Amino acid sequence: MKKDLIIKLSGELFEAAVIVLILYYVIFPVKITGNSMTDTLHNGDRVLISRAASYLNLYGKNDIVIMKYNNGTEDIEIVKRIAASQGDTVTVSGGKLYINEKLIEGYLCSETEDAAFVLSENEFYVLGDNAEESIDSRYFGPVDKSDIQGLVLFKIYPFDEIELLKD
Repeated sequence: MKKDLIIKLSGELFEAAVIVLILYYVIFPVKITGNSMTDTLHNGDRVLISRAASYLNLYGKNDIVIMKYNNGTEDIEIVKRIAASQGDTVTVSGGKLYINEKLIEGYLCSETEDAAFVLSENEFYVLGDNAEESIDSRYFGPVDKSDIQGLVLFKIYPFDEIELLKD
């Protein structure tokens, strides 16, 4: 009788552990803080991210990601859109931002010196959709893929705005 109970509990604990791992790595809820991604995402929105997608490099240009950023006092998670990746040329000239020689409208770089660089294998250039309120690669430069914590898949709250955010 005791042996049967132990076997049953072991099985249930195993199932619970698998569910927790799936929820942690496959889909994980995150609350958006700040307005750097307005109009796509707003302060207080809830999204589902996939941490597994970041481990498997299943993201690219135009995808929205959650990434690690050090604001000078602590590491925080921020949400940004990938604007450029490996092999892309990023140029700041005359306060304007160009990616592969194409002007990115609305993204002024007036506080940034003129520069041009090609992104290496593990680098991404990220931008917030709300250029005026976003601290992004214009200020902190390219990010390493190890800083990307997850790929945003779905917006799940508010409930009347549920949508797929990954093509």
